[in-house]
Amino acid sequence: MKLNNVVHEFFKSITEDNVVAIFDECYVSYWDDFRDFFYKLKTYTCFSGEKICDVLKGLHWNTFQILQDKAFVEYFDKEITLLLEEQEYGLRFIVSHYLEEHEKEQKVYIPRSFTIDKRVKLIEDYLKGGDVNPNILQLIINAKPTLELPISPKIKKIADQRNTEFWNRNKSAFTHEYGFCVSFGSYENVKNVRNENGNWTLEYDTGWIKNNTDYPTLLNNFIYLFEYTDSQARCTYASNNYGKSALTDFFSVRGKGMYKKGTVFDMLESLSDIQMAGYVKQLNVLGINIENVIKWFFESYLFEEFGIRNFTCNMPKPNDSILSKCKTLASAIDGVLSKDKMFCDDGEIDTELFRYITDSPRIKDVPSLIKNKYCYANSDDIVKEMNFMFSDQNMLAYTERTGSKYDNLVQLILNEKIGIADCQPYNQEAIRWLIERGVIYLEDEVIKCQKERVFILKELYEKNVISMQYIKSPILKEMITKGEIVTDNKLLTKPEYQYFDYLLNNAEFSDGKAIRNRYIHDAIIIDERTMTADYYTLLKVMIMIIIKINDDCCLNETIKEEGDFYEL
Repeated sequence: MKLNNVVHEFFKSITEDNVVAIFDECYVSYWDDFRDFFYKLKTYTCFSGEKICDVLKGLHWNTFQILQDKAFVEYFDKEITLLLEEQEYGLRFIVSHYLEEHEKEQKVYIPRSFTIDKRVKLIEDYLKGGDVNPNILQLIINAKPTLELPISPKIKKIADQRNTEFWNRNKSAFTHEYGFCVSFGSYENVKNVRNENGNWTLEYDTGWIKNNTDYPTLLNNFIYLFEYTDSQARCTYASNNYGKSALTDFFSVRGKGMYKKGTVFDMLESLSDIQMAGYVKQLNVLGINIENVIKWFFESYLFEEFGIRNFTCNMPKPNDSILSKCKTLASAIDGVLSKDKMFCDDGEIDTELFRYITDSPRIKDVPSLIKNKYCYANSDDIVKEMNFMFSDQNMLAYTERTGSKYDNLVQLILNEKIGIADCQPYNQEAIRWLIERGVIYLEDEVIKCQKERVFILKELYEKNVISMQYIKSPILKEMITKGEIVTDNKLLTKPEYQYFDYLLNNAEFSDGKAIRNRYIHDAIIIDERTMTADYYTLLKVMIMIIIKINDDCCLNETIKEEGDFYEL
């Protein structure tokens, strides 16, 4: 009680004339406490409206700190609004609060006088000004329309123009080009991969392609030559955790509703586009149209291999214009997803019923034939366990003997004989927790990895998802039973359907390319080069759908013969 009185008396002595000096004398570690008592005890009620803005500037509190107390904001509504109308306080705040995505949102109270018109004017004035930040421009360009901060198409256009101007002026200072060269020619090996000074060269033997022109092999080339999927038929260029780092997060900014991607994603996306364009041209030289190969898969292969009837697929003709090809292919993607959903739901494709279906299914809702198809982490403990084992952002891999030699704890354990006593004192509690979890254990006082559990967690950490039928694991089954891992029965993994949504639509992601929408809805297409690039992207999506449907059917046949290991 005595302490409370002292605190109360101390804050009663604070005035608008001495508050800045008193705050400056506080230790940094007490700044948050000072601010909390300042608001809680309503110290500001003895401050004048004429001086409050100068006081806040003198305190150097950021806008989020100024807006954290409702009573304070209401008390100085008009004065705080004047402060927010300044670029330094208002612009950064509204961009961060309304446009940028944060792991944890800060609670703030907006002054009633800080109207929507005033917020929009801050954006407009910023775009008319001198220096601009490309991260802020990207957030404006990709902003989703909201009632709190409506960004008009005109504003987005101006932001895009300023962004182009910025990078044209600063190209040499800020950009780093990743070079890819995809070459088809006469080579000794079917595939060669070389990296010289960061420039990747991928060479593919045209002789092998020429001698293996049966349609199944031509489609399998996307798996084994171009590696569109991994050993679990997961798309390799959909964005996931792999290749992300703290440095990537530091230099990237993600607005609300934007697709999560980084440098690795951009590199793989570029590579897969180049592979598709080069391969299609090579097939054309051999007199083979990729459109005919796709049509064969749906209309012949699925019936011959799995007895699936009526899976028609209307593909573009070789002589169609590029615009017509894009429209037909965009529509064909909708069609095959709708038919696959009908087959999974009803066990057949009813062509008469199909005529009455007017809406395309959401990509994320297309089901699998398999009940237990994919699984994902579903508990905070699993996420914590993965981060402790694989993240390079903790100190668990550090010991006095090995220093910072290893990036993560798994690398340390697999390469060194380490006991609990060798770990830093502040890490020993985490090590014991991991032992309790069963991911590591002690053998003769040496820490060992439980390899099967480590493998499962590593797959989830790097790929976000496991295709369960490729891994018959009692440990994974136990984790599912405990509810730490959740399963689903969709055709596509979460990273895959998010990636497809990013490419095809703009309903889920504000920066979506909306390639499908452009051609389904007759949007304005800029030029033939854009349409050609779009066509290769649409082909890429269709090929991935083929790989996923084939994988689904093959695994379903195996389950029919052997049963589902994960059936509970």
